[in-house]
Amino acid sequence: MLFTWHGNSNHFQASFIVTAAEMTEGAGFSSPEFTNSLSVGSLSGATYNLKDNQSLILGGVNPWDFDITFVDFGKGMELFVSAVSFPIGSMAGTIEEKPISGADSFYERGFWTFDEIPEPSTAALLTVGIGLWIIRKERGSIKPLSP
Repeated sequence: MLFTWHGNSNHFQASFIVTAAEMTEGAGFSSPEFTNSLSVGSLSGATYNLKDNQSLILGGVNPWDFDITFVDFGKGMELFVSAVSFPIGSMAGTIEEKPISGADSFYERGFWTFDEIPEPSTAALLTVGIGLWIIRKERGSIKPLSP
């Protein structure tokens, strides 16, 4: 599932991907899909992600309740991403960026939406496989079985 942030003032662009297992009740965020995809861009020009920043992640998507903290010691900044109350609060949340232990630079309320990422269908994979087999056969790299 691809989650996308929709803020009321467009200070932040954020998204992440979670697996079906992470969508189950009580599951947390830990898959490579999540850790490799989580990214928050700020109006300040900074981009926060799990690879470049020290981070703390609490919560999960079912029930909808999480807090993610990013700390960029090099720039002296921190970013907080919070969400609560699913399904009651329609996936509402906040994102705030500020100097470490300082006042907010940017603060935004908003909500998250999610879309299912389509998996390749069996028919599509089979079609690709047959196409590759035909190409290899025509080039002579596949020999017919002899009786």
